Amino acid sequence: MSMVQDLSCPDRRVVGMKQVLRGAGQSALKKVFIAKDADEAVVAKLKAVCEQNRIECDMSCTMHQIGNACQIDVGSACAAIVKKEND
Repeated sequence: MSMVQDLSCPDRRVVGMKQVLRGAGQSALKKVFIAKDADEAVVAKLKAVCEQNRIECDMSCTMHQIGNACQIDVGSACAAIVKKEND
């Protein structure tokens, strides 16, 4: 499944740093997308949380691409796919 397919479903994703950090802390995320053009401090914090919680991390997209995939009008530094009950 592509990033666009994964992130286009509102019930299966979270968008934005606060929501991604909250989900990671609760071990509720399957994969986190971090924009390669996001602020370095944001990237470092998100990567550290992903490593700490053993969450897969993808840094191949830009903020604009993540925003488009999530079907929002602005770019986003990060978004994540929420685990299903059977994941």
